[in-house]
Amino acid sequence: MSADNENEPAANRRFSVEDAKARAQQAMRRSEFILSRAYGLLRDPKKEWEQIRAEETTVPSILLGYVAPLAAIPPVCDLIGSSLFNRMLQVEPGEALIRAVITWIISIGLVFFLGVLINAVADNFDADKDDLGSQKIAAYSLTPAFLSGVFSLWPPLWWLSLFALAAMVFLMFRGLPILMKAPPEQSMGYAATVTIATMVGFIVLFSLASCVTG
Repeated sequence: MSADNENEPAANRRFSVEDAKARAQQAMRRSEFILSRAYGLLRDPKKEWEQIRAEETTVPSILLGYVAPLAAIPPVCDLIGSSLFNRMLQVEPGEALIRAVITWIISIGLVFFLGVLINAVADNFDADKDDLGSQKIAAYSLTPAFLSGVFSLWPPLWWLSLFALAAMVFLMFRGLPILMKAPPEQSMGYAATVTIATMVGFIVLFSLASCVTG
């Protein structure tokens, strides 16, 4: 065996370690961005929405870079909470994992659907149509709902998620005039209409997911 062949595995290992470090750093930066955005929305919604409006991005970047990590919180925490407090899952571990993945995918799809809906009904509330702006509203307004998934780690605290729903409506109410140019007096009705429609879609989609997973 030549010296070059002996060195090749070590080089591959070094590459793998460096690649892993780069991925870890990227994940850390993404986590910091998500937490910073969530904090900014809750601390000063108007300022944060203004910043969001100025950001140059794309719908796939929003869905994959921001929504996807957040949407994983509720199903993962629910899986852990069910395991810890029920001692045994009511379904097979493999089936529970599949259900969690389906829930995650549906959650991302629901955000996209919400963005489409916000844009579709804009004319009814004297707002401007904006494909990117509506997706920004959908993604960032749902931040509290996704973060509230941590309450699933202890199932008796599930009811605290209701506050996240109120926070979602509030964030949407504050963001619609900035990103969709909705008149302030129309924003609350706009946000309430979209939220109700989203809840209906949420129930339907997750009912279908339950049927798929048995």
